Amino acid sequence: MTEIIIDPRGDLSQIDLAIQFWLNAKQGKSHSDKTLTAYRDTIASFRAALQGVGQDLYSNPAGVALTAQAWAAHSLIGREVSPATYNQRLACVSSFYVYAKKQGMYESENPIGRVERRKVQAYAGARPLESDDLSQHLKTIPRDDLMGQRDYALLSIALTTGRRISELAALHWRDIQLTDNGTRAIVTWRRAKGGKVMTDKLTLEVTRALLVYLKAAYPVQFGNLPTNAPIWLSTSHRNAGQALGIQTISDICQRRLGTSKVHALRHTFAHAMEQAGAKVSEIQARLGHESLATTGRYLASLSSADNSHAEAVAGMFGID
Repeated sequence: MTEIIIDPRGDLSQIDLAIQFWLNAKQGKSHSDKTLTAYRDTIASFRAALQGVGQDLYSNPAGVALTAQAWAAHSLIGREVSPATYNQRLACVSSFYVYAKKQGMYESENPIGRVERRKVQAYAGARPLESDDLSQHLKTIPRDDLMGQRDYALLSIALTTGRRISELAALHWRDIQLTDNGTRAIVTWRRAKGGKVMTDKLTLEVTRALLVYLKAAYPVQFGNLPTNAPIWLSTSHRNAGQALGIQTISDICQRRLGTSKVHALRHTFAHAMEQAGAKVSEIQARLGHESLATTGRYLASLSSADNSHAEAVAGMFGID
């Protein structure tokens, strides 16, 4: 590869080139169009903020750092930016500088290193769904029509694997392998976070629900489905036969379980695994966390609302 020399004066075309190479590297790692768009939009927003005060990405690090601090805290809707969002914005921009410096495309210090991060309580909003309510919701899904069969199979897989919404939406027939004489399905998640490829062997019951749905969705083709056939099909008149998008899956979750937050199913899965006696290392493996400590914090947050002494305390106050 030809060595690229960056003009210390900040040649705009060279900065554009550095951004493009960085984005290409990010896409090669995550394989996610959504992630790529987030990185592209974030760096464009930051660069616009810099240019608005006569700077650019390769300007004096001290000035860039001050602009970054104000930009990361800025909200278009007048509300205070959450610490997590603030830190995420800075991490994205910092990633650009780390990459450019590593490739010899930037020689100065990383200006984002000067900006203090905000304290974040890990997984503060993580809450599992109540198992009794969840069980009742699932029982009310009608399974004598295609829509109900699809929704039951989709939610069953989400609840027993803990996969993210983007991973669920990306499923195709090539990702399903039938084993044990066709009674168990092994699902390969090719778009797991961080560019990972993960697998889950479904239970007999969940496999059965999936196959009942697929045979109804593809009544003629099922025995010879093309590998690129999407698993989750729309049943609406306007989009019939097309793959479900993330928003539609969120709508299904809202309609069937009372929450539009599909990630709550991942929380519920992790909490249920712990209650079932799974080791933290086993839960870590299933969730795909890099660190055991991350999984520990995750589980602690999910149980933070539980208080085994609550009834006794209420009794002391005469609450009935």
